[in-house]
Amino acid sequence: MRAIIGYISEMIPYMIIVLPFILFFRLIYNRLRGFGKPRLFREIGVVGFLLFMTALFSQTILTFLYTGPTVTRSFANINLIPFRVFRDNYYAITELNYWQPLIINFLGNICIFIPIGFMVPLLWRRFNRFWKVTLVGFGISLFIETTQLTQARSTDIDDLWLNTLGAMLGYGAYALTRKFYPRVVARLAK
Repeated sequence: MRAIIGYISEMIPYMIIVLPFILFFRLIYNRLRGFGKPRLFREIGVVGFLLFMTALFSQTILTFLYTGPTVTRSFANINLIPFRVFRDNYYAITELNYWQPLIINFLGNICIFIPIGFMVPLLWRRFNRFWKVTLVGFGISLFIETTQLTQARSTDIDDLWLNTLGAMLGYGAYALTRKFYPRVVARLAK
């Protein structure tokens, strides 16, 4: 739990720094597009999503901002074997009694993409199909993993499918919200 709180506490300063820029960008964007008075709930949703993406990128691809553990650059830090995460987590738990890889590497990679799967179709109607959200989640994860190839970070095929699974679960939450709370969707969608 301490690791999760650590990641969140590292994200917050970057979100605070970028917030004025996002607000300024949204103001200019809405004026250039000729939108009158922006819808408050939608703008809060878009700003929230952009803050989330800032937080995600601050911990995954912006290495000059990253303060977590680093690895040396070698091909040993590239995992191209799908589902190795299961073996690694099993070993960490059974042999080392160490649960952090399960929480951070497995559950964390799923949970961190749930907001993408939920917010993208909620904010942009043209993405309100399961396959589109899956593709967006996969694309963002692929971007992160390929960017990490050039950094002192590890690149893992399992992160790719776990992130995509998280986006799919997020879409499931969106579908439930759309079914049971259609007003919420109507207030935020464009």
